[in-house]
Amino acid sequence: MKKRYGNELHPCYKKWQDMVQRCENPNHVSYKNYGGRGIKIHPELRAWKDWISYVETLENYSSELSLDRLDNNVGYQKGNLRWVTMNVQIANQRFSGKGFNKYTGVNYSITHNRWVARVTFEGKTLMSKICYSEEEALKVRNQFILENNLPHTIQTFTG
Repeated sequence: MKKRYGNELHPCYKKWQDMVQRCENPNHVSYKNYGGRGIKIHPELRAWKDWISYVETLENYSSELSLDRLDNNVGYQKGNLRWVTMNVQIANQRFSGKGFNKYTGVNYSITHNRWVARVTFEGKTLMSKICYSEEEALKVRNQFILENNLPHTIQTFTG
């Protein structure tokens, strides 16, 4: 019989377990998007007790929310974590790499023969603008996000 310690009864225990698996288990389905690309758990947050002690102190702590990394290219460490709704979590996702577009929210419109910058949040399009270049579209999108204090990731143009 498996020995129980009580941790597994905590409403956030599964979130911690999933985080560890994504970052450290090469056989996990999401490892390639986490541990496989260098996302690590800082040693001071690796143990369950240390992790839960820290995340319970974060603003808006609730086991009903999702733990989000402010910078998706940085691991699970103090100062890079926050509790958010699933809508904010989705808005902060990095580009999936699917399709021909290099940046989230920047697409080429064959109809307009131009680039389109879009910002969506909670299922609504907040901004859509036609631009002459991919770089301009990304700048317009980033500026809108910053001016409206949205939770979306600011992306850097790489050409």
